[in-house]
Amino acid sequence: MARLKVITLKSIFYTAVSLVWIFGLSAIGHIVMVLIEKYNPAIKFDFARICFVIGFVTIYLTRFLKSDGWQSFVGILGGLGMWFSFEYSLMYAGERMGVTYAFNGSYPEYRLMQWSVILLVMVFTYLLYQESVRCNFIFFLRRKLRLMRGVIATGKVDNYGPRTGFEYIMITWTFYVLLMIGYDEQLFGAHSTFTYGLFFASFSVFFYLCYKLLSYDKFGANLRYSIPTVTILWNDVEILAKWGMLKEPWVHVNWPIMSSIIAGFVISTYLIIKDLRVKKAAMIESKDVV
Repeated sequence: MARLKVITLKSIFYTAVSLVWIFGLSAIGHIVMVLIEKYNPAIKFDFARICFVIGFVTIYLTRFLKSDGWQSFVGILGGLGMWFSFEYSLMYAGERMGVTYAFNGSYPEYRLMQWSVILLVMVFTYLLYQESVRCNFIFFLRRKLRLMRGVIATGKVDNYGPRTGFEYIMITWTFYVLLMIGYDEQLFGAHSTFTYGLFFASFSVFFYLCYKLLSYDKFGANLRYSIPTVTILWNDVEILAKWGMLKEPWVHVNWPIMSSIIAGFVISTYLIIKDLRVKKAAMIESKDVV
């Protein structure tokens, strides 16, 4: 007999806050890059180096965190820092090599990123056969393609931090490459069937992933699964902007909208940290009683 999914107010709260936080994090990343490029471009590569060091150190520090919630929260920040450094490295390469804007409006660094597709496929192929990877999409491909000969590794994950940081990087990288391939007029084009299909598929899958997210009522799991959920929706934001149907507030420096996004991010950050600190205190109190 099929079992009904139990959706509680608690799981709705955790899902909503996690989605707002991940969306705000992505938006603020864009805001920071645009403001640096607009007002002080001379510091952008120094900023990239700082982001790499902070991202690397942050992910390392997750080994000292006990709860999966803190590990996931900090791991995402580390992944964002390292992703920043990757984008800026491509920006630097574009300037060194004289790469220009494409006629469809793609930035030089994203034109270079498009041709990292084979490297992306190689990394993804490794993940498909790595027994300890527990991504739901990879599970699905393993079952359908019958890739695994033995039992998939199970058991407790001791540190979600590096996994979550790597997840953030891989998912962001994957969908940027997909968008750049779609925008390329020599392959498909911004108004091609491929790009329209990507738009409608992303829109549909987003709601399915939101439904799946409602199964979780802890910030650790919600934050991890919000990464693909928000990134898939972000495809539609990028495509609508490419079609001229949406003006990205960070590109046009629309402070009222950007301020609302920042406020949502700050509030969701406060709620996440407050919840994680309460759970940590409860764990300590429980141990003292024993």
